[in-house]
Amino acid sequence: MVLFKRKPFALIPPPENISDNAEVFVMRGTGEVFTDYEKYLKRYDFLIQASDFQQRYCCLIANPKQKKFVDAVNGKSGLNYFDALESESKSTSAIETVFPEVLRDPILRRVQFSTISRIDDLVNCVYDDFKHNFFPKEEVMVMVEDFPEHRLGVIREKAKFPQILSQSGEVQREAFCRYFVRLYSAPREEYVCDDLAIRRDRKVYNKQNVRAFLKHTLFREPWIGAPWLVREHFAIKYRLPMDIPVHLLQESRLLANKVQTYPSFLSYLHQFFPDLANAYAQQQILQNDKPSRKRTKNFEQDEFNRMRHAEIQHQQMQEAANGQPGTHPGNMHVNPPLNSSRTVPRPAAPPPIKYPIEDLEIPPKRNGVVRPQLQFFTDEMENYIKRGRLTTFEDIEMESMGMLLEVWNTLNVQCEVYALDSFTFDDFIDAMRFRSDETKCVLLDEVFCATLKVLVDDKGVVNLSKGAMPEMIAESEDEDSEDPQDESELSTPLPDAPARSTRSRLSHVDPSKSPTALVEKLHRGSEMLGDRKWSTRIGARDFQDGGWQVALAGVLLQLSRSARFQARCNDILAWLAPTDQPPTPETARDQFAVMDINLRISALQMITILSIATPTMKNFLEQCSDDMTDVRKRKIEYQREKKEATAELMIKDRERKILLPANMPDSPPAEALTPVSANDGTPEVIDVSMADSSDPEDEAPTSGRALRRGNDRKRKRDEEAQRAAEEKRKAELAKQHPKQSKEFRKLLGEIEVLKTKIMDCEEAIAECDGDLREANVQRTKVLGKDRFCNRYYWFERNGQPFGGLPNSSTAAYGYANGRIWVQGPDEMEREGFVDRTPEEQKVYQRVYGCTVPERRKLEEGETVLLSANEWGYYDNPVLLDNLIGWLDDRGDREKALRRELVLWRDTIGEYMDKQKKFKDLEAAKKLGADEEQTSRISTRTKTHEGLSQAKERCLRWTNGLAIEQFGHLHSEPAKSKAKIKLKQQQLPRQKGVATVPLNRYGKPVTRQG
Repeated sequence: MVLFKRKPFALIPPPENISDNAEVFVMRGTGEVFTDYEKYLKRYDFLIQASDFQQRYCCLIANPKQKKFVDAVNGKSGLNYFDALESESKSTSAIETVFPEVLRDPILRRVQFSTISRIDDLVNCVYDDFKHNFFPKEEVMVMVEDFPEHRLGVIREKAKFPQILSQSGEVQREAFCRYFVRLYSAPREEYVCDDLAIRRDRKVYNKQNVRAFLKHTLFREPWIGAPWLVREHFAIKYRLPMDIPVHLLQESRLLANKVQTYPSFLSYLHQFFPDLANAYAQQQILQNDKPSRKRTKNFEQDEFNRMRHAEIQHQQMQEAANGQPGTHPGNMHVNPPLNSSRTVPRPAAPPPIKYPIEDLEIPPKRNGVVRPQLQFFTDEMENYIKRGRLTTFEDIEMESMGMLLEVWNTLNVQCEVYALDSFTFDDFIDAMRFRSDETKCVLLDEVFCATLKVLVDDKGVVNLSKGAMPEMIAESEDEDSEDPQDESELSTPLPDAPARSTRSRLSHVDPSKSPTALVEKLHRGSEMLGDRKWSTRIGARDFQDGGWQVALAGVLLQLSRSARFQARCNDILAWLAPTDQPPTPETARDQFAVMDINLRISALQMITILSIATPTMKNFLEQCSDDMTDVRKRKIEYQREKKEATAELMIKDRERKILLPANMPDSPPAEALTPVSANDGTPEVIDVSMADSSDPEDEAPTSGRALRRGNDRKRKRDEEAQRAAEEKRKAELAKQHPKQSKEFRKLLGEIEVLKTKIMDCEEAIAECDGDLREANVQRTKVLGKDRFCNRYYWFERNGQPFGGLPNSSTAAYGYANGRIWVQGPDEMEREGFVDRTPEEQKVYQRVYGCTVPERRKLEEGETVLLSANEWGYYDNPVLLDNLIGWLDDRGDREKALRRELVLWRDTIGEYMDKQKKFKDLEAAKKLGADEEQTSRISTRTKTHEGLSQAKERCLRWTNGLAIEQFGHLHSEPAKSKAKIKLKQQQLPRQKGVATVPLNRYGKPVTRQG
């Protein structure tokens, strides 16, 4: 930023209401816009510092152009604006190149919020603090015993040793540091040095460069006592705190100066006029006014007498009130001095705030920084949020987004229970949207059939727990017991039906007397189900030709008797079994093929909720808990082995250092360093050179007749000569390096074995951590909540691999969801935090200057989520970094959320990039297919099929887990075991089909084995 008279230079804002046809003049360098050419010339004249007066009378002025612009980085003055701007850009690029990257973060943390006023003092302080303080990965100059001069190296590690105090408080040992340095000239050796043997290059670290770096990265506000602040982009890059402490704000400093000024004035009066100081102090306390400093130097006698008289009168009034005898007003020496400053105690300073606190009790920053704008899955959702929730939906409704995420996460986390290969969230959305009467979407059929199979086993036994569905107990007692049924067990009793009645019998009850008469008019679900129960259909695995759609209608028909699901089930049944079509499986199949995505996900979510309550799911969760216990035991064992190996390695390393001097190579003799002439060479050198020579005259045959296999003999001679030269080179190296002792070589081997063992233990511990994360399938963990109780989810955090199962058909995609999802506040969380009473909102506005809804709109921008049914997401690492910077770690909720985001930031960003890369690749393939379609007219049918496959990526998914476990898909009929075995022996393994090993019970093992 260019300075004018060493103060920030303000630019002229652009004029308002400029028409498109108006003639404007843009200033070079500043970008200022003018509509008047005279104002433009006047501004230009000011920037080059040449006024009209100076131009006219330049002959009478020694310096007609008084240039007062200053380069803010290097402090160069006497420039015009354009020269200062050019100089600043050069200085900035130079300091960015020269100053070490390792030092930037600690220096900026040191000077952030510093109150040192002069820049020279700040530079000296920083230079002295970091002169003997070095950091890992920093290039330094090192002085070691093996070399007589400084050598260039890099610091690998830094060890700090604290100060030691005795019981009496005396310092027994000062704090110090040790550095592990590796030289570039000897990369295999490592030296331990203190700060006295290390220094930085003086061309890199000097006060001039420190000053330029601080001027480039710092600024402060134009008031006395303002703290130094790091510029915003540097603070975000190095993750520095940006909130100014309360005691450093301008209002706090003014209040502190007022309090400090008041005692200083009283001390002056106490020194020269003690009685007058007491009276004046009391007067100032009563008036609550700041004392004047100017009147203390020239205090008039009349004013002194008047205030002394007022003091005596006030003292007499106090003595009369206390019952003490009064004194004469004129006797100035008998009366004791009135020490009112001691009788009135000074108010205690408020205690410092201990963070973290409630997030909404932190004052708003009002710096214009808002939360990164949320993204939404469809344009309709974005318009719905930004336009005041007045638009309607034709695609995915906002309420369906939560159900889609819930079902996708459940099916992928518990994929072993459902026997489903993992699939991405995008494929799942495409499958739920897929509508076609001709093409079959395997993913769509498999998720429904797999979920229905969990409800009923292959023997027709319903696995639902007690009370999971209405009338489930009544049906089982009707078949297995002859006792009359207890009507209290029925969730929806039918008074006109027999006490022991099944669903087929209920269809014969008089509709006019039944409470479900309205339901029977909305759909024909009971007629479509017929006399065959849905549990029988699922148990027989009758899923072909609309079979699973009819079974789904039967489940929803029985579930509709629950008041919780009645409305949703009736809407789905009205579409599956409409009243104007025959109640046949073909009708259910055709109606489901064109069903809306919101009805599909509603039906899938309801049967998924039922499947979670089955004993199969319970056993799976218990098995995962047992697996986590086993993995924790293994992890503890690996940690113990690592600790023992580390302790043993330290002992071995100390022994190596003891034996190292006796096994060091000797210094080379002086004769070896002198060059040897060609005439003084040894015979061995001459022989080797002759063996290595390939003179064609020496190789030529003596007679004209060519020898057979001459080339082979020549190649053999060359190989023998090369081998002899290599042996000689090794012998010379052995002479230079004496043989190490057997004990030392054995010790080195043991050290290498210990290092390998430690690395293996670390890899095993990391693998155990991954297994624990994937086996934690009990519940979805939330990353945290922000100040307005919005919940943040990263569904890959626990329960599943980051990129899906490694053997699935979607493993090549490289991601599973690739987003951070944001859910609006729940109704119970909104009450008392966001949605407050009018009285509470007034109190909040009086304290913080705005109500909570106003603050939310100010800090969240346009994408505000009002309820838990509204969802947005982030899929860009840059937005993720901006979100981390927006969070305030002084609040309870945002501190925990920020800690989790920082912990997982690299992994989340990695899979966000993979998702973007895969989508860009798919878009490029689609564009290439479109171009191929236009060019290849003769094969338009084949190209059209390829385009269809490219558009519907969900059609490429295959359920390899079900094929490996059952020999067929869930939606296909079961095959005989002989055919399955013969097929597995004859057919090669399909590409992308998962291989799932079985345990001793014949069931697929979990991710932990």
